[in-house]
Amino acid sequence: MSDEQGTSGRPNFAGDTKAWMGARMPRKEDLRLITGNGKFVADFVLPGMLHAVFVRSEMAHAKIVSIDTSAAEALPGVVCVVTGKDIQGQIKSMRQPVLMPNVPANYPDYWPLSIDKVKFHGEPVAMVVASDKYIAVDAAELVVVEYDPLPVVTDPEVALQPGATQIHDQFDTNEIFKMTFTGGPELEAQERNAREVDRIFESAEVVVKERFRVHRTGVTPMEPRAALCEWSDADGLKAWVTTQRPHTERAALAQVLDIPASDVQVIAPRDVGGGFGVKAPFYREVPMVAYMARKLRRPVRWVESRYESLMNVGQERDQINDLEIAATKSGKLLAFRSRITADNGSGEVGVYWGFTMAFLGAVEMPNAYTWEKADIRLRSAVTNKASLTPSRAFGNFPTRFALERGLDLVAKKCGIEPSQLRRQNLITQMPCASVTGKGYDSGDFEKVWATLMSKVDLPAFRKEQAELRAQGRYIGIGLTCAVELSGLASCVLVPMENLPGYGAAAIRLDALGKAQVFCGDAPSGQGHETAVAQLVAAELGIDPSDTTFTSGDSKTTPFGAGSIAARFGGYSASAVQKACQELKNKIVAVLAHDLKLDATVGDFDFVNGEIVFRKDPSVRTAFAGMVDRIIMKPIDLPPGMSAGLDATVFFESDQPLVCFNADCCIVEVDVETGKFEIKRWVTCEDVGNIINPLIVDGQMHGAIVQGLSNTMFEEFVYNEEGQQLTADFENYKLATAADVPDIELNYTCTPSPYTPLGTRGCAEGRPSSIPGALTNAVCDALSPFGVEINELPLRPNKIWKKIQAAREAMGRAAE
Repeated sequence: MSDEQGTSGRPNFAGDTKAWMGARMPRKEDLRLITGNGKFVADFVLPGMLHAVFVRSEMAHAKIVSIDTSAAEALPGVVCVVTGKDIQGQIKSMRQPVLMPNVPANYPDYWPLSIDKVKFHGEPVAMVVASDKYIAVDAAELVVVEYDPLPVVTDPEVALQPGATQIHDQFDTNEIFKMTFTGGPELEAQERNAREVDRIFESAEVVVKERFRVHRTGVTPMEPRAALCEWSDADGLKAWVTTQRPHTERAALAQVLDIPASDVQVIAPRDVGGGFGVKAPFYREVPMVAYMARKLRRPVRWVESRYESLMNVGQERDQINDLEIAATKSGKLLAFRSRITADNGSGEVGVYWGFTMAFLGAVEMPNAYTWEKADIRLRSAVTNKASLTPSRAFGNFPTRFALERGLDLVAKKCGIEPSQLRRQNLITQMPCASVTGKGYDSGDFEKVWATLMSKVDLPAFRKEQAELRAQGRYIGIGLTCAVELSGLASCVLVPMENLPGYGAAAIRLDALGKAQVFCGDAPSGQGHETAVAQLVAAELGIDPSDTTFTSGDSKTTPFGAGSIAARFGGYSASAVQKACQELKNKIVAVLAHDLKLDATVGDFDFVNGEIVFRKDPSVRTAFAGMVDRIIMKPIDLPPGMSAGLDATVFFESDQPLVCFNADCCIVEVDVETGKFEIKRWVTCEDVGNIINPLIVDGQMHGAIVQGLSNTMFEEFVYNEEGQQLTADFENYKLATAADVPDIELNYTCTPSPYTPLGTRGCAEGRPSSIPGALTNAVCDALSPFGVEINELPLRPNKIWKKIQAAREAMGRAAE
């Protein structure tokens, strides 16, 4: 327990409520969650509610010859069974304007249920609605689908070859998206930039060229997706959905179902069992549930099974990077080329379409380093797999792995420490833009790196490493760093997703001096309820228990882009702070008017439930009393002022915001088995001013563990026929507590000058630096054998084979 906390777990601030900012306050959400009183979509029950189950394709690529629903419809308790043919003309294509990014791509037409053809194993082909979920499950098994199989394509490079089987009949190519990210928007400028990169490589003293492959992995929230919809002719559609973006969901439902947006209300319940990006897209299932609720005039609920979840969502990464790096012999980085080939899957996911993750990963590939030039090109291919969907470390996981592994290879070729190479190439001038044009607002990368290295003591490690090698033991060290998103400004999000990036908050004070805060973004476990209460307490001088938080209701909250890209700390928190400032300005204007003082808000402190005049602390009034005066006794107000204390604010940063982290991993490898043990994990973060360190610690732990799990264990596997073989936790292994090390967290703080609180968002992209650090550590341990690993997942059997191959090569060389 920290020094500032008492035995109750609540901070002791000696009456200074401003100290709530930065306090390790226990999360308000946790009481109801750990006592089983959370309420999730599966806990909502409405009178007359029906249950939906989807029939999913058993084929990865096939024409639908026929669907026989008669046996299912005859089962007692089944209300109806619908197929894609049944909804033709009733539901629009999912290719709607609100769901399409502002970049040119081959966006396929598709519908909530497949009509003529299936394109991946698990695609929904029919929907059963019954009085009971178990009846619906039984009925779904009675639906008979006859298929005419088509050739299956599961390799993105094969998919891009001339003559490859076409996944989407409306196009003559499997390339859904391609882009060059360097040189500017014009083709001539891009080619000129490429020639300049060529010249750098021709004269470079050191060149590294490697292929890096990252498998298909992602995230698996504890609570799968779910939706409950009801229809009223008077009020329209009301939908409870496990979404991170309720306002986007509302607009999409209105367009797909052709319902006036005024008749659609989407609510993301305050208790959602994790999102991590999976719950940000607009999926097929929700409009089907909504459609059936309207058609049947009864509430319909669908709760995704774990099998469905692992079949359809949470799949990301899946990328090949052909990377070349040019440097001087002293380790100065000059330029890099990257040819990225991304396995997009079918591309049938609204908002993201599978390729936007690879898009952003390419934009952010230069990371925290100075480069003279780069040439980055992406091709994203559709295949007969489930579409890629967002996952924590959105797009960055594969590109960061490639770059950070590449830097270790450069350091080895230069004969210098990887730590030295990184340190001497870190960006030092802020604000700046990377070679892809990505803006970095502020930060002290050198300070973060120096803090990390002071905790690690590299000279002592190298001495121990040499001593252990003499005993036949092999330890290694791996280092990485990462610039991560701290929200996305509209200048980035609008082109990428056709959606704004601003933060929004509304605050309403009631006559008792209590605060009600409304945010359109829908948190999924990050602790926003607690952080908002702390912010309001610090700004208005009230207790956190006096603030209630409402989020994710499209009817009652201001428009929000959603809980994506670590937006809260930079954008939403700033909107909350600015809304508080507006309320304080009005309260002080009335107070000064009443006291006949020539004073502004800067002349008063809001602390301990009071408003105190700084020049004469004896002049003070109760906060609740002033609020009551303005709301309940709105007479003799300053000229032109009306009653009420409500404020709605939209915050947009002048610069795209970033945060920064650096990692060190130390491992020991058993060269006889290939098994490795993580001995130490040390990290340092700069996330700006921290609202609640307890929450940030938890976010960091969770993100790092996810990165380790993705790197070592998790993998979505498809066979040559496109069958998904890892749709249960027996085959899709997650890391457990026994698999991960203690994590040593350290922080430096560079307040962002572009947010009113100096805060930044954190942890969304945090897993991206993990695979590079771990793999670099294993390769460093095995450097006497010359082992280099450039493909994930990182598993003992693969390491053992590398060691055996290296030993055989060493034996042949000795002969």
